[in-house]
Amino acid sequence: MRIAVTGSAGFVGTYVMRELLSHSHEAVGVDIRPPAQAPADTAEFRQADLTDPASLLRAFEGCEAIVHLAAVPDPGIVSPEELFRVNVLGTFNALEAAVAVGARRFVAASSEGALGFSFRKVDMKPLYLPIDEEHPLRPQDEYSLGKVLIEEMCRSYTARGSLSTVSLRTCYVWDKSLGGFDRIADPAGAYGMLWLYVHATDAARAYRLACEVPDIGNETLFIAAQDCFAEAPVSELLERFLPDVPVRAKLGTHSSLISGARAKSVLGFEATASWREFAPANGPAT
Repeated sequence: MRIAVTGSAGFVGTYVMRELLSHSHEAVGVDIRPPAQAPADTAEFRQADLTDPASLLRAFEGCEAIVHLAAVPDPGIVSPEELFRVNVLGTFNALEAAVAVGARRFVAASSEGALGFSFRKVDMKPLYLPIDEEHPLRPQDEYSLGKVLIEEMCRSYTARGSLSTVSLRTCYVWDKSLGGFDRIADPAGAYGMLWLYVHATDAARAYRLACEVPDIGNETLFIAAQDCFAEAPVSELLERFLPDVPVRAKLGTHSSLISGARAKSVLGFEATASWREFAPANGPAT
């Protein structure tokens, strides 16, 4: 399958390109800048800008699926107006281009940020644990609100019969190059993100599966590691930070607070990697 990947030169994009190529797909890298190093000799690169619809049409030509990763990755990097222009209008432009070139599947990078916890202005707690796709979305910032709108756009394009769409709510995408072991040792450091993460190799596999699995109309799925981004057991995290939140299902010693059941059912996806494999010998206990 020929698959265009926007944001292909970025951190997650590099992993996704490598994953697609290693599974015999024709991966077309699409980015505003060329990659510093191509993932493989067979990778094709097409330059495009999310705010330039004509460039997206050229970049997506001949592609059967689109993995849309390109975005401003956090609030505060640019103005709220610019973030919305790139992330929300840019996704609209990408969806329109995907329809125009006859692509069949559009896989959008949403985020657990859509829940509203990651960049909240006022503290709030989950309504229940583990969190699943039915949990209410309560964004308080422009980035998280943008993710909610992107998911709704995908649903709209499927409802009108234009595209099969999948929105992947990938949690904080991590590999050992990003470090963060201080936050793992001190649970207060990752409380804002509810200790949610996914290793980059697992995230890339989820994006590949979201392109490959047949008979999908529209789906919105959490993609998370099976454990927490914390050394402390879940029981201690809940007692200290979330003592009054109802727990609806049994949690293991280090279980993630996100349910992966829907992703497993729809995509056959289960995360396999953990930060514990990469912790330094003198760092958090494994």
